[in-house]
Amino acid sequence: MLDEQDLRTLQEAGINNIEMLASAAAAFLREHPIYTAQPMPNALSEQEEAFLRQGGAAGVGGYNKRSAAENVAIIAGEYAQMVATSHSQRDAAKRLGVSTSRIRQRLDSGSLYAVDGPAGRVCPQFQFVDHGTLSGLEAVLGVMNKDAHPVVVQRFFLTVSPDLESDTLGCALSPRDWLLTGHSPEPVKLLALEL
Repeated sequence: MLDEQDLRTLQEAGINNIEMLASAAAAFLREHPIYTAQPMPNALSEQEEAFLRQGGAAGVGGYNKRSAAENVAIIAGEYAQMVATSHSQRDAAKRLGVSTSRIRQRLDSGSLYAVDGPAGRVCPQFQFVDHGTLSGLEAVLGVMNKDAHPVVVQRFFLTVSPDLESDTLGCALSPRDWLLTGHSPEPVKLLALEL
């Protein structure tokens, strides 16, 4: 059961339907049963494990079922949050001032990013600005691996990268902010090739 603080946090993020959030997480887990993956063999030597344990590291030296379940919950939760706050194709068409058939064309051509949700393909918010999409979005999506995990794609666009240091602003930016502030998409394309 969620407490009031959790409910407020979800509402502030634009998530008012908890059942939809849970449904999206369950749909994600059905499509990507990451919880059934076999644990990776430990690649650390005994000395490395001992060193890490002495430093306070948890989960070192074997499979930790609780940590694995927490990781699955985090990824499924991020995916569900992305789906729950995404634009339907109809809403994306309204926002961009085009028809829904034009949105489908852009989704099929890869010039707009979509994820599968319980109600069909939806368009995550990270790619939109007030009345359009990010400048350079199409170029970045064009070089990105089409099989990249949706959570990885969203994290890519929203996470500050030390490789995107803006001389104008004097700080590192996320790929989204880099494009949003009018910088060239070329460095973002280079980073996107690694996804």
